[in-house]
Amino acid sequence: MKAELPSNLNYDKIGFKVGIEFHQQLLAPDHRGYSDKFPLDEYGSKLFCPCPAVIRESEPDIRIKRQLRALSGETGEIDISAKFEQKKQQNIIYEAYSDSNCLIELDEEPINTVNPEAIFRASVIAKRLFNLKLVDEVIICRKTIVDGSNVSGFQRTSIIAVGDNNSFIDVKGKKIGVYLACLEEDSAKNIGYEKGSRVFRLDRLGIPLIEIATSPDMTTPSEVTDVASRIGSLLRSTGYVKRGLGTIRQDLNVSITGGSRVEIKGVQELDMLETFVTNEAIRQMRMIELQKELKSRGFTAEHISKIIIKDVTANFKSVKHKLIKSSIEKGKKIIGFSLPLFDKLIGLELQPNYRVGTEFSEIAKVAAQAGGIIHSDEISEYGITTETLNQLKTDLKCEDQDGYAILIGTEIMAQKTVSMIQAVLNLWLNGIPNEVRAPRVDGTSGYLRPLPGGARMYPETDLPPISITSDFIERINAVEIEFPEDRLIRLQKDYNLSSNLSEKLVLDPRLAIFEKIVSNTKVNPVLVATTILETIKSLKRDGFELNLTDDNLLELFSEYETNSLVPSVLLPLLESFSKSSDKSFKELIILEGLTSLDDEQLIQIIDEVFETNAAEISEKGMRVMGLLMGQIMTKSNNRADGKKVSQILKERLSN
Repeated sequence: MKAELPSNLNYDKIGFKVGIEFHQQLLAPDHRGYSDKFPLDEYGSKLFCPCPAVIRESEPDIRIKRQLRALSGETGEIDISAKFEQKKQQNIIYEAYSDSNCLIELDEEPINTVNPEAIFRASVIAKRLFNLKLVDEVIICRKTIVDGSNVSGFQRTSIIAVGDNNSFIDVKGKKIGVYLACLEEDSAKNIGYEKGSRVFRLDRLGIPLIEIATSPDMTTPSEVTDVASRIGSLLRSTGYVKRGLGTIRQDLNVSITGGSRVEIKGVQELDMLETFVTNEAIRQMRMIELQKELKSRGFTAEHISKIIIKDVTANFKSVKHKLIKSSIEKGKKIIGFSLPLFDKLIGLELQPNYRVGTEFSEIAKVAAQAGGIIHSDEISEYGITTETLNQLKTDLKCEDQDGYAILIGTEIMAQKTVSMIQAVLNLWLNGIPNEVRAPRVDGTSGYLRPLPGGARMYPETDLPPISITSDFIERINAVEIEFPEDRLIRLQKDYNLSSNLSEKLVLDPRLAIFEKIVSNTKVNPVLVATTILETIKSLKRDGFELNLTDDNLLELFSEYETNSLVPSVLLPLLESFSKSSDKSFKELIILEGLTSLDDEQLIQIIDEVFETNAAEISEKGMRVMGLLMGQIMTKSNNRADGKKVSQILKERLSN
């Protein structure tokens, strides 16, 4: 097999196809409920209870522990992905808030009827933006999910509308089909692990989520970004969706000729979409090559069933490598297992810096919360003697073409890991399996679980179907929607923005807060747009951590107006906020001494600069303008209004 990864891919030749499942949280206030702490018009409501749809940062005051198990659905079968999750035998810890969560989210009380505003807004989006055909009845279904992200063991979802030949969006002259819109509840937020238990937080659980599914019409990575950007801008044009990090997630369905449909689950960063789909195409190409090599070696299900697991801790007690030595000292075990016919294949690169061994490590993490594995193609880097390795191979009954690995942890961890690796290898015997993969920060993806099938869906037993009436459709048709193209023209006209700023703003999720700022203050719209679109991004590129909420931005420009600040102070003020985000902008303005100069202070500085440069002024006149301007702005610590300074200088120099 070739050692190097393929480059300069010919996407037509490899049959590259991508479809997107675009998930967007809805802002849908259900006024059958009430929250004085979190106004529903601002935060929206949950889908099946009156709780506010608010994401919390404070410590929760409720904790419960559960263990989930898979049951058969309407077909009498247990879904393949549910079986996979049940093998983990995990305890789940749920965290919640007594002032924004209720017994419904804890699965201690039956659900309410569906949030009517969520159904209405999802239907407007489906029909008016994507020309989908609304269903006659909305049937709420249960979708079995036993990874812990839903307390009940299932997610509630419903089909809102379906597509036909006229259901598409135009992206740079190409028709991208849209075939489905669903309304579902968002899952709980994964916090991590605590002593072997997975921890989820319930603030996100139940937030209404609209899913827009496209056909696999994208045939280049750049098209994926263009389509996702277009869908996002269309959704934001309604004002019906939430904004900010975490409110949008994309599932990317990628396939190539000879491969299969693989879903990369929950990608949030728009600028990473191309990297993920490219790396998945490369991974499938390499998997095809790997499977050909395994077939040539005679790899069969019998080899998989004969994987040997053995506690080899005693053999490694003399190893001096820090990780292995300290682990044994802490009472952990070194468990070895064979990988028949995998010699020199475990180190094979499938994606950039992601090898077959990395895949097995990801399986160990997913199946048993292990830290990963150390395999035979890399173990020499750990300073282990040949004698120890030979003994390991003997213990695991490895032959010439066999590989092996060790896992640091417990025997149960090793058994769960090997059981899952065997399940995956059995799938590999029949080609590249349909599977779900988790996005990693570097643009690669790790194994998560098999792609679920239809066995996990069945009708919700607690709610009747919801009829879509003619009056309801009339309400939908009466909604006025400003499409991105129309909004672009309005931004240029109403706020005197350049075409460049307007184009960026239409696509930016902070468009709504921009309009709120300029309607609530008299700050120059160009300054507001430039700060949001350019200044903040520039500071982030320079390493400043700026996690500005909409409320932060509104406060920034409110204080800017109240204190009669000048544009030049925004940069140091934002830099200061990045270091002291616990302080308000009002406090930072005083702390950093950024209040604007009054006329008397400004005239005093100008007088001082004129006196210092009297000789040059006499000699050069107006030509010294730039020098004086720079000195005045420096002396004023950029607290002076540049236009005002320029006007005063021109008058004085001309006299």
